[in-house]
Amino acid sequence: MILSSKQLKKIAQEKIFRFFGGIKPKEMKDTTDSIIEELKIPSLICLPIERHLGGDGELLVNVGDHVKRGQKLTQPNEKSRLVPVHASTSGTVSSISKEILPHPSGYTGLCITIKPDGFDEAVDASPIADWENQDRELLLARIKDFGVEGMGGAQFQTEAKLSSAVRANPESTNILIINGCECEPAITCDDRLMQEKATDIALGIKILKKILNPKITIVAIEDNKKKAIAAMTQALSDIASIRILPTKYPTGAARNVIKAVTGIEIPYKAHTSEAGIVINNVATVLSIKEAIVDGIPVTSRVVTVTGDSLRRKANIRVRLGTSVRFLLSNLGLNPEYHQRIILGGPMMGFTLPTIDVPITKSNSCVLAPTIEQIPRLKESSNCIRCGRCARVCPSRLVPYQMYSQSKAHNHAACQKAGIFDCSLCGACSYVCPSFIPLTAQFRYEKAVEKHIYDAEVRNARAKQRMLDKELRLKKEEEERQLRKQKALEKIKAQKEAEAKMTPEELAKAKAKALEEAKLLAKQRKEAMLAGKKTEEMSSNDSEKERLEKLKLSKMRAKEIAMHQGR
Repeated sequence: MILSSKQLKKIAQEKIFRFFGGIKPKEMKDTTDSIIEELKIPSLICLPIERHLGGDGELLVNVGDHVKRGQKLTQPNEKSRLVPVHASTSGTVSSISKEILPHPSGYTGLCITIKPDGFDEAVDASPIADWENQDRELLLARIKDFGVEGMGGAQFQTEAKLSSAVRANPESTNILIINGCECEPAITCDDRLMQEKATDIALGIKILKKILNPKITIVAIEDNKKKAIAAMTQALSDIASIRILPTKYPTGAARNVIKAVTGIEIPYKAHTSEAGIVINNVATVLSIKEAIVDGIPVTSRVVTVTGDSLRRKANIRVRLGTSVRFLLSNLGLNPEYHQRIILGGPMMGFTLPTIDVPITKSNSCVLAPTIEQIPRLKESSNCIRCGRCARVCPSRLVPYQMYSQSKAHNHAACQKAGIFDCSLCGACSYVCPSFIPLTAQFRYEKAVEKHIYDAEVRNARAKQRMLDKELRLKKEEEERQLRKQKALEKIKAQKEAEAKMTPEELAKAKAKALEEAKLLAKQRKEAMLAGKKTEEMSSNDSEKERLEKLKLSKMRAKEIAMHQGR
C-alpha cells in the first residue's frame, strides 16, 4: 500500500487523532525520576531457548562448556525468522533442561543454565565500521544475528518485521513510528531510557532510516513524560518529529499509536507493513544501535521494579536470565500474607505462580503490590449487560459476548466475535462492575484457540501424508504391473525364439545366460562387501572422534577447575 502525497501531507501536519475506547487508570509511575542502575550478577543465569532454537535449530554448547558474555548459544535455521540467544555473562553451562518459564500457567520449557564465574568476560565487540555506507542486507543480518527482538512486550523478531516492510515497499517505507508512549501504569523503563539515552536512541533511528528510507519519521510520546520529551526533542532536532499524545490507556498498543499519529486504522488481519508503516519501541531502537554501532548482542534489558511491598523502587538494567527472586531480594521485598508478584504492569501483567522464573526480553516490569495498592478481585457476579466493556474496548469488540461464548466452549462463535482481534489490554476487566475476569478468560481462550489450530494443522498434515501414501502405493502397483507385463512379454518372446533354435544353439544360449547370471551375482556380492567395509571404517572414525572429543572436554574441565580455584 502506497500512501498518496495528500495523505502524507496531512500526517505531516502533526494533527493528533483519537482512537476508539480507552481508559484513564491511576498512573502509579513512582520511578520516573529513578536513574537506571546496574544489577549485580546473580548466582545462576537461566536462559529459555525454545523460541531461539525452533524445530530444526542447533544448540551450540554442551554441559560443562565455558561461555563468555555475548557468546552465541543457539543457531536457528537460516530460513527461520527466529534469532539466536546469547550468554548474558561468563561462566560454565551447568545444565540444559526443562525449567519453569514466566507464564501464567507455569509451564516448563528448555533452558540453558549458566553458573557465572564472576569475571563477566565478554567476547570481542564487533561494530560495523562506516555503517552509513553499508547495504541494508548487512545491517538486517546483524540485527538478526545479535538477537534483537521487540522489547516492548511482544518480542517479535525485529529483523523479520523490517524485512517484511522492505519486501512490501522496496524503495521507501511510508512512515516510521518510534513508540515511546509507555501507557501501562507503573512502568517507567522506556521513560528513563529516553531521558538518559536520547542520543543513542537518535542514532538507532538513523540506522532504521538507512534501512527503510521512510518518507516520514515520528516519535510518539505521551504528555506525562515531560523530561523525556525535552531530552528527545533536543536529540532529534533534524532526525524525526515528535508527537505528544494525550495520556490515555492503551495508547501504546501498535494500532492505537498508528491511529493516533496518522489517522489510519490497520485491520487486525493485516500487518502494519502492508500499509507501509513500521513501528518500533524505543528500547528496541536502542538495541539496534548497540548491535550495529557498538557490536554488542542483546544480553540485558532495563526493568522497572516497583510496588509498595518493596523497601526500594528502581529502574534496573538486568542480565537476561536473572531470576525474579534475585531481583526482588536485592530491592528488599517485604512480603505480606499471600503476596502477589505481577510480571508486567497492573493492566496487562499476570500474577506469577512462582518467582523462580527468569527475566526475558519481553519483561519490562516486576510489580510487588500490597492489597491497599492493588486490591484483590472481588467475587464475580453475573453480567448485567451494562455495555461498559464494549465502550472502552479499543478493538471495537463486545467483550461480554466473547466471554459468554468462551465459557460455553463455543470456540467457533468466539472466533466470529473477534477473539483474535483482542489485544488483552485489560480495559474491559478494569471497568466491569461485576468484577468478571474478562481478560484472564480471553488469555485462556487464545491459548485454547492456538491449541485447536495446531491440532488442525497436524490433522491436515496427517491427512495429506495418507493421501500421498495412497498415491505412492497406487503408483508402485502400476509400476509393478507394468514390470510384470514386460517380463511376461520377454518370457513369451524368449520361448518363441527357443522354439526356432536347434538343440546345439539352445544349449549355448542357456550356458551364456548362466554365465551372465553368475557374473551379475558376483558383482552384487562384491558391492555388498565393499559397503560393509565402508560402514566399518566410518564407525571406527566416529569412535575415534568421540574419544577425541571426550579427551578435549576433560582437558577443558580441568582448565575451568584451575581457573575457578584461583
